[in-house]
Amino acid sequence: MSREHGTPEPLTVTALFDSAASVDAALDALYDAGMPRDLIDVVVSPEAAAHFSGGFFRGPGRETFRFAGIGGLTGLLLGAAISLVMVAWPGLDAPGGQAIAQLLGPNVGLVAGAALGACAGFLLHRSPDKRHARAAAAAGAIVVAVATRSQAEGVLISRLLTERGGRDARFEDTP
Repeated sequence: MSREHGTPEPLTVTALFDSAASVDAALDALYDAGMPRDLIDVVVSPEAAAHFSGGFFRGPGRETFRFAGIGGLTGLLLGAAISLVMVAWPGLDAPGGQAIAQLLGPNVGLVAGAALGACAGFLLHRSPDKRHARAAAAAGAIVVAVATRSQAEGVLISRLLTERGGRDARFEDTP
């Protein structure tokens, strides 16, 4: 949809900050203005992270633990389903058959699923969000990106960020 048809496209307002204190002041002002926290992103480059946060930096794309959790849960559910089918299968009443169903079911499924998920999360790289591209260009600054719900709200957010120490506030189309 376009703005010509009356439906506004989502916009993101970004601004550059030169100190962590000014970012904190801007975030407090955004929260006080009623901006939901899930619409606000604070992004730093690795260089800025070393300067502002003592070197802590979480690189994009490494989703190892999230994928391990998803894989483990999937493996657990599939393993439990396989165990139920094996228990209900006629002729599995032989001695030791129930133990095999229990071992091959949830236990192996959980471990195998978590291992496969962790490998997939480690090897797959997620592309950085286009709204955060300014962090790479402004290596010495902190970028605050706020997804706005309307053009008018974007103007207010831009003014608020500028008043709290932000510079070079821009409107960017949200992908």
